[in-house]
Amino acid sequence: MGLNTSKNRDLAIGDLVTHILYGKEWIGVILEFKNDGNRKTLHSKKALVQIQPGTKHEGFFRQKVSKENKINDNLGYVSSNWLFRIEIKHGNAGFTRKKT
Repeated sequence: MGLNTSKNRDLAIGDLVTHILYGKEWIGVILEFKNDGNRKTLHSKKALVQIQPGTKHEGFFRQKVSKENKINDNLGYVSSNWLFRIEIKHGNAGFTRKKT
């Protein structure tokens, strides 16, 4: 069974997220979290992400990730370190990055 949250990134199942490298056009929803048992690094926690249909990066998992992280063309695992939650306030989408 997967985890419900990613404590190091303040992400939760159901969050609408964007990818740090691909920008605001990369939009997905987190469906679950898992730990990569083979690694004990910052990138060991992965999120199962469903890319939103009709967005620029629809079909992202077709060629952009390894076969082990791909479930289908729009569903696959991404390191949670690459993801940021999108919040919509007053009709404007913005990133949530906690100040430390």
